[in-house]
Amino acid sequence: MAPFAANLSDTDMSELSAFYAAQVARAKPAQTDPRRVAAGQTLAQNNNCLSCHGPGLMGQNLVPRVAGQDAAYLKKRLAGYRTKTTSDLDGMMTMIAQSLSDEDIENLVHFMASVAPQ
Repeated sequence: MAPFAANLSDTDMSELSAFYAAQVARAKPAQTDPRRVAAGQTLAQNNNCLSCHGPGLMGQNLVPRVAGQDAAYLKKRLAGYRTKTTSDLDGMMTMIAQSLSDEDIENLVHFMASVAPQ
């Protein structure tokens, strides 16, 4: 994003921020397995996902919304954190993902993709 933002004025950034903040979050339809959703919810609770991403997974401060995100995107990001090929601001996701198995990632993806954005 840095190359795109380099020439933006403070006013430009403020207006872009206001535009994106006004957008309504919509879930991308995903087929989820109820057993995986339940297992993923337990994993999310045990790994404090709900503390950082919020109880409805809508994100807060610098932590993004994961509720209703595209399943393939979520899986790619979580796997990337685990293999340290995806960066995150403070390293928290990379640290948490180290303990996740492929099965855990799949279950978390089913859970996050099943949560309707509010």
